Amino acid sequence: MVWNTSHRKVAGYKMDKVSVLMSTYKEPIEWIKLSIESILFQTYTNIEFVIIVDAPDNKELINLLHEYEKEYDCIKLIINEKNIGLVASLNKGLEYCTGKYIARMDADDISDKKRLEKQIELMKKEKYDMVGCAYHVFYDDKILRTAKSVFTDEYCKKVLYYESCVCHPSWIATKTVYDKLNGYRDIDACEDLDFLQRVAYNGFKIGNSREVLLKYRDNPNSISHNKVTRQRAITTCICEAYRKGRIVSESEYNDFLSSERYKKICDKEQYIIQQEETYKSMNSTKSDKYKALCSLLMQPRYLESKFVRKRINNWKKQELNKNK
Repeated sequence: MVWNTSHRKVAGYKMDKVSVLMSTYKEPIEWIKLSIESILFQTYTNIEFVIIVDAPDNKELINLLHEYEKEYDCIKLIINEKNIGLVASLNKGLEYCTGKYIARMDADDISDKKRLEKQIELMKKEKYDMVGCAYHVFYDDKILRTAKSVFTDEYCKKVLYYESCVCHPSWIATKTVYDKLNGYRDIDACEDLDFLQRVAYNGFKIGNSREVLLKYRDNPNSISHNKVTRQRAITTCICEAYRKGRIVSESEYNDFLSSERYKKICDKEQYIIQQEETYKSMNSTKSDKYKALCSLLMQPRYLESKFVRKRINNWKKQELNKNK
């Protein structure tokens, strides 16, 4: 099957090549199939699909990907000699990306068939350098919620003072952005937030499509679940630097990981998570819920997180009012 369709146009624009970058590890085979096929059957067809296998002993996965590679000549398959982790795998995959744009995709998520088409259209219309989208959070075929961040460059850069403004597997950026930033830095569990802050810091424009163009699987075994306390602590470190108008250095980041402050933040976050679970649990007694709530209200980090959420929600309302 030939996939060179650059002569075609979408919404009046020439179909520049898009490199779709995906790293696979130990996701269930059925999840990977759904993810891959959601990219292969996009309405935007001038793509190359760079897939990195970070589990070289996973023969079932490798055999499946070889079958796809034989059938679809847009696929570039890279098999790591050993497990090297997500960041190193993505940076390795970037070396094989030759498109004008580079789109991310995770092996357990599902893209809408018009995702790339809609995002490229928005990038060209608004002159954005990076674009994400609204997305459904789902698990076991059930949609849990619809996630929408802010949409314009102005408000994306405000949100970055506190958290990510674009869902990592939803984004597409120009290759120029990746080249300028020299790919991802090894900021554990927060490589996407670090990348976004560097995008903004270097003057690139960021936006989000208002349309839901991705189904994001809320995998209980994902990094975001398994490393939640570590992720929150590192977010504190890099966002503090960003609010001061700078990007955290790698030496500063490494010093933070070995500091007492890091350990204390992780302990506090773990305690907050436990109290929230007690407060929300259907099995907790009224007395336990009351004690958990009182404990939460005594935690400055918990109160600060609520203040930040309120501020971000206010920005969302301001943005909507500006664009009515």
